Amino acid sequence: MRYPDLPLPPVAGGFILSCHLNHSDPLLAVSHFDPQKYHDALAVEWGIPLPARLQQAVNKRRAEYLASRLLARSVMAELGIDDFILTNAPDRSPLWPAGIQASLSHSSGVVVVAATRQPCAVGVDVEQLMSETTAQETATLLMNEQEQQLLRTLPVSFSAAATLLFSLKESVYKALWPQLHQPMDFLDAALVSVDFAQQSATLSLTQHVGERFARGTLLQADFMWQENQVITLITHQL
Repeated sequence: MRYPDLPLPPVAGGFILSCHLNHSDPLLAVSHFDPQKYHDALAVEWGIPLPARLQQAVNKRRAEYLASRLLARSVMAELGIDDFILTNAPDRSPLWPAGIQASLSHSSGVVVVAATRQPCAVGVDVEQLMSETTAQETATLLMNEQEQQLLRTLPVSFSAAATLLFSLKESVYKALWPQLHQPMDFLDAALVSVDFAQQSATLSLTQHVGERFARGTLLQADFMWQENQVITLITHQL
């Protein structure tokens, strides 16, 4: 997996700073935006109405919503679906077009979308590097003892390794949610291996999760670091 480098058509107004994609499968796109440049007129101008739950939200939340919907629209256009507006199901999960498997994530002015027409589970996540203190404080919630030992052998700081693990498990959750519609614990999936040269990782389910995902099911992941943020992508053939 490489960082998206093909530019998408820019959006005027200074709100969207850059927007790039890779013609991979799943298609992967990344957008950078400036929350300070957000104002409600942009949502009206681009025909993306804010849902009622965001009418009283702070500008940061509105900015994240608009930026993610703009990128989702661009990605769907690349797949031949024009003027798409991403909405949410009652459980707040995104409602993608029929025949499309996709996932999105946003963090600190960055939005990532992965999408495919292939019959597979897709989960993508982007995270900012957590502090060493946060990594230590969340270790017991995020990882088992074997995972802690594995992370400490990696050629990065423990905080970077913990950030990677957190993002990988978020991607697992996002990939499996459309198939399961049930919550998962961080310990329901365990990191088995990490290859920094190939930017790949393998996780294994530690519990039976629904009828289609038995204990021991292996999930393959790709990841990449860009400055102080990591993007992870899970794809699993159904």
